[in-house]
Amino acid sequence: MATSGGGDDNEWQKLPCDEKVQHKAWKARVTGYEECVKLFRTQDSDKSPEFSKYLGLIKKFVLDANENAREKALDAVLAYVEEAQVAGKTVGEVAPGLIAKCLNGRTKMKERAFDILLMYVEIEKQVDIEEELVKGLENKQPKIVQACLELLRKGLSEFGSKVLPIKPFLKQVVPLLDDRDKTVRDEAKLLLVEVYKWIGKQTLMPMIQNVKPIQMQELQTEFDKLDLTGADKPRQTRFLRSQQDLKQKMEQTQASTTTASGSVAVEDVNVEMQEDLDPFEMMEPVNIIDRLPKEFFDKIESKQWKDRKEVLDDLLTLLTQNPKLAPDSDYFELIKASKKIISKDSNIPVVLVAAKCLTALAKGLRKGFKNHAVGVLEVCLDRFREKKANVIEALRETCDAAYPSTNLEQLSEVALAVLAHKTPIVRQCTQQFLTKCFAMATQTTLPKKVLKIYLPPLIKNTGEADPSVRDSAFESLGMLWKCLGEKHILPNITDLDELKLNKIKEYAEKAVLLNLRGEPRSSAPTGASAAAAAPSKTTTSSINSATMTKKTSSSTVSKSEVVTEKDEETPSPSTTAKPAAAAAKKKPAAAAKPAATTSEPAEEKKREPRPPKASVPFTSTVSHTTPSRVKLSLTSSLSPQLSTSTNAKVDFSKTRPITAPTSSIKQSLNKTQSFTQRPNALLATQSILSTVPIASTVRRSSLTPTRSPLLTLQRESTSNRGSTSSISSTTTQGSIPSTASPTKASRIPTSSPISSPICGTISAKSRIPMRSIPTLIIKKSSA
Repeated sequence: MATSGGGDDNEWQKLPCDEKVQHKAWKARVTGYEECVKLFRTQDSDKSPEFSKYLGLIKKFVLDANENAREKALDAVLAYVEEAQVAGKTVGEVAPGLIAKCLNGRTKMKERAFDILLMYVEIEKQVDIEEELVKGLENKQPKIVQACLELLRKGLSEFGSKVLPIKPFLKQVVPLLDDRDKTVRDEAKLLLVEVYKWIGKQTLMPMIQNVKPIQMQELQTEFDKLDLTGADKPRQTRFLRSQQDLKQKMEQTQASTTTASGSVAVEDVNVEMQEDLDPFEMMEPVNIIDRLPKEFFDKIESKQWKDRKEVLDDLLTLLTQNPKLAPDSDYFELIKASKKIISKDSNIPVVLVAAKCLTALAKGLRKGFKNHAVGVLEVCLDRFREKKANVIEALRETCDAAYPSTNLEQLSEVALAVLAHKTPIVRQCTQQFLTKCFAMATQTTLPKKVLKIYLPPLIKNTGEADPSVRDSAFESLGMLWKCLGEKHILPNITDLDELKLNKIKEYAEKAVLLNLRGEPRSSAPTGASAAAAAPSKTTTSSINSATMTKKTSSSTVSKSEVVTEKDEETPSPSTTAKPAAAAAKKKPAAAAKPAATTSEPAEEKKREPRPPKASVPFTSTVSHTTPSRVKLSLTSSLSPQLSTSTNAKVDFSKTRPITAPTSSIKQSLNKTQSFTQRPNALLATQSILSTVPIASTVRRSSLTPTRSPLLTLQRESTSNRGSTSSISSTTTQGSIPSTASPTKASRIPTSSPISSPICGTISAKSRIPMRSIPTLIIKKSSA
């Protein structure tokens, strides 16, 4: 044994490196370990003979009794594993020693042990490392268990689930959520959160369903915090030696992440690196036949529907708890009993549970269900005759679960029989099922000989009386068109008329192809985009139609503003509220020319000021009582010169109430505001009214006449060649007291501006000759 004397020190210092690491003095070993690090790092080749010298010594490095020396030894082991090609041979001896002696030591020692174990993973010894870590989870020392869990989490985070598979350790991790040591429980929870990032909730939840509710709640809280599409999305950051080209690609891509194309490339690389996990493959197969109750087959044949439903509920619970079934068990009797219930049982709840059981059996056996698939599909397709929505939905799920274990050729005989079923809904549902099968087909799985089997019955069903059968047949043919292309389908459907061909093409455009998992193919156009395009087009069309309608409506109103007074009664609110187009529609066909213009005050306010010579159209109906109780309906016109020469004002506050109906009064008052905008027209109207003498039996109006220029009017009208403005409005009624009933007002023909009864009340000197008053033409101002 070496001593601390100077002579002894000189002796071990002269020893070669491989002997120093085996010396009894820990200082000598420390020196040897340090020299080994330099030696390993300076070798020109990973196949250097120097590495072979230490092949049997490396396992002793990690078991050094002195902790100080062991720390240095781990540095040498890490250098050896990084540099030596033969380092992989040492994993079976080094890894157990690291777990047993280093994971429960000092922090620095533990970190170095982590580096070595992960380096073994990098040199593609991940299977061995994972096995040793799973064994470490059963260690009695909580520090070692916690360290193994942490190492699994770190390895999964850096290398990903494709390099470090989750299935081998997940089953051992779940029970550790109940461990008595808090550090172990916390680390197990963190590992499950990391697993959740890589495989998702749908895969993980069935595998941890036996976790206690309080623990499940804690896990769910952590799951909810994750943003798997953003910052928490899992990414491989460390690569195997065989993945160095992938690493280089990743580094180059990350260097160009400033561009949009670079960002997309990063995502593509990450997708390539992630494992396409199948939850089914991570589950343990279970033989449920041995777990069935002894009286199962007796009760399933019972005449009491409650007994049948009870045993089927138990079976469904068993299948739910064990999603993956052992394929080597005999399920023939179980499936036969379930098929019999679907085929013949009259109790709907029992049929529903039986369908769910067959769905679970088909999913649990997958390819092992192939011997039963056609028989199950036959009874399910036939039971579509039930017509109840919940039954049809359950049977569709069963058909979808059973189809992947068979193919269209094996199913063809059953399909032909059902496509000719006497019940229309059976044919409809069968064609909808076949449409989904065609969506997952390719030219390999749907050759010409199989295609020719399905086309005749589908073409025949396009002529059925039931529209649902016809539509589903067109949908199936459209999916075939989409899947195989026009050149394979068109030659076989030449007998169809053009209308049916267009229908098939329409369904082909909307069809979406699916992969074997029932998901839309990446190359197929999604239904969302097509659906988004159609409403967009429709919306645009609707907007354009609305715009055109609005323009047409405006044009109609503008053209129909001119309304004749012939055969019109006294206006009422209901009459004036109608559109101008409706009023124009009601005017007699005998009217040669319109005689009045409808004008709204709101529109007048928006108009620009008219030129000085522009005439203001205004319609007024004057009603008062004459000695012969005849109503006056006067339509007259004045030139702007006459209007502007009159400065008289009308005092509406002194106007006496009239005996006209309330509705007419309200309408007249509402129209009063327009007088302020048309002072010339108002004063002109006053001048005309003043020329009509009123009998003594009639109460005089507050409109005191200021002048009587009828002869002037005649001369003005003649000089202007009849091109005068019309002044006619119902609002004048509010200024003229009247006792006559407005409902029986007489009308003046358009050919006679002034009626004969009025002429009888006017003196011979002031009577206007009929021939001198031209027929009035109402024109809207160009302004």
